[in-house]
Amino acid sequence: MALQVTWDKDVCIHSANCVKTLPQVFKVEAGKFVIDPSAADDSKVRAVVAACPSKALKVVE
Repeated sequence: MALQVTWDKDVCIHSANCVKTLPQVFKVEAGKFVIDPSAADDSKVRAVVAACPSKALKVVE
C-alpha cells in the first residue's frame, strides 16, 4: 500500500521546507497544496514529514 500523508492547513506555518526539500512530492498546483507521496521513496517522504516545523504534515499509519 502506498504511503499516505495528511496536511493540516490550520497548523501549517508555511515554512515551505517540504516544497523546497521534495518538490516532486509537495507542490502547489492551481493554488492548491498537493501531496504525491508516490513520487519519492517512503524514507525520504517520512524524513520531510518528520522535519516539518509545525507538525502540520503527518504520515497515516
